[in-house]
Amino acid sequence: MNKLLSENINRVWASLIIDEFVKNKISHFYLSPGMRNAPLIAALSHFQKFHPDMQLILCMDERAAAYRALGYSKATGKPSVLVCTSGTAMANYMPAVVEAKKSNLPLIVLSADRPPELTFCDDNQTMDQTKFYGQYVQGEMGLGAASVDISPLALTSSLSNLIHKSLYPQKGPVHFNCAFREPLENSLQSLPAGYLKLAEDQIKREGPSTRYMSSSTTPDRADLEEIAGILRHSKTGLLVIGSLNPYDDTEEVKKFIQLLNWPVYFDVSSSLKYAFNLSDNALPTFDHPEVQDALVKNPPETVFHIGGRLTSKHYYSFLKQVPAINLMTLSRNLEKEDPSHHTKMRINADINSSIRALNELLGPGLPKKKIQIEFESFTKQKMNLIDEGPLAYPSISKTIIDKIKNESILYIGNSTVVRSFDAYFSHENRKNLTVATNRGVSGIEGFIASSAGFIDGKQKEVYLIIGDVAFIHDLNSLYFLKDMKTPLKILLINNDGGGIFTLLPIHKEQDVLKYITSPHGQTFEKAAALAGISYLPVRNREELNSRFQDLQNSKAHALMEIFIDHETNKNVYDKLRTIKL
Repeated sequence: MNKLLSENINRVWASLIIDEFVKNKISHFYLSPGMRNAPLIAALSHFQKFHPDMQLILCMDERAAAYRALGYSKATGKPSVLVCTSGTAMANYMPAVVEAKKSNLPLIVLSADRPPELTFCDDNQTMDQTKFYGQYVQGEMGLGAASVDISPLALTSSLSNLIHKSLYPQKGPVHFNCAFREPLENSLQSLPAGYLKLAEDQIKREGPSTRYMSSSTTPDRADLEEIAGILRHSKTGLLVIGSLNPYDDTEEVKKFIQLLNWPVYFDVSSSLKYAFNLSDNALPTFDHPEVQDALVKNPPETVFHIGGRLTSKHYYSFLKQVPAINLMTLSRNLEKEDPSHHTKMRINADINSSIRALNELLGPGLPKKKIQIEFESFTKQKMNLIDEGPLAYPSISKTIIDKIKNESILYIGNSTVVRSFDAYFSHENRKNLTVATNRGVSGIEGFIASSAGFIDGKQKEVYLIIGDVAFIHDLNSLYFLKDMKTPLKILLINNDGGGIFTLLPIHKEQDVLKYITSPHGQTFEKAAALAGISYLPVRNREELNSRFQDLQNSKAHALMEIFIDHETNKNVYDKLRTIKL
């Protein structure tokens, strides 16, 4: 059976496009229904017969589709393809496209379009789809309406190049806009025999239209020796591990941490925070006022920051107060990514290959460096206060990290949720946990969908910790769960609105606060029932302990709703700030 659909030019182009994706080892396609993208859907359905590993995932809502695709890319580092019809469909991808750009995640938008003669006369369901995503894509292509005047090789080699741009020089989203004239169904259309022969030959050809060799960037030898020299000769230092890709191996970074023997601070999005504890020469927090004051008074000579931006704004506040620090950063991200504006050396390179080279240069036997701050008593006081206090964000994050099984996957929502988990650091436990967050632009939408996509990529259960407002933003993504066999376990923290604002100075302005906290008065047992998943309510510490264990033992999707009070939560945070070093 011939792979090429050849009833008309639209079907030929759709076949060539999907074939090129498959030959570039892209397996996941997130489809939203429509008529203008019917040729693409027909080609996908057809090609799946030859490639059973192809995953065609139906997503009625384009915003949810985009975040699910983003979650897949976050889990794997591989691009997936979003397929939509013309008009506002592709506009609904925009939030996830921006997040992918800011998080360096590969994502491919394949939007169907009406031809130019319809687009620019205000025909139904049209808008100018060219350059729609602007600076938020790192590659864009539109060859106009499908036509025999454009050779199959021009189409496939251009698409091959666009796929490459989603991966290099850094990962990010790209956009291919594909216009189709009618017929959109499989009506027969006479096509030149020579054109069909070129298309068939291209589809029979092994491998991508253009094969791009994989590459990783590493500083040259002289630069590596300069970096190693700075690390060896700094009298005092602080190693900072920022956001790391959940799909990357971290063994070289762990080896470097032990080899360098510096005090180290871990961001929650590094997936390394809970693999170490206080006895490992680690700094437990930047967010306590006395810790920041002590570091300002006795700053390290050098800070070596590996990975992306930190969750804690207090880290950047500290850097701004001590501009003389020799701040070096290592990241593949080509953007400035320097909120303190004090980076002295920016190393734009692949983290793992660069760290591997530094490990070889540094060798064993480096003297241990310490920050002259006593954290043990401080940390114990903090943990005792949390353990003896009421149900609040600090007790939730501590309970989950202390009790969750080793090798689990956490997808952590934004706002108070991610800050709570970032603030907790164990005195004695160590645990290997994979942590994913959407911290590119730190939006609160799309977390249920992103978690579903992460499961698509890992095929392992995921624990999503999310606030109530973020949950409301993505309620419709619960419909994904009906077709997913691997469990998504949602821990929904319901404090009746945006609780983070009660912890900020704005909390004194009650007339403003009542709007920005957006209280809703809702509970979500009926949402769980609508999605057909089990529901576990939690209203106190004892129920949290027992029902979290039940959640871990469950083999199915579940929603645990944890109820906390704004004022109680604020009081706990106020008491934590009073602990002295």
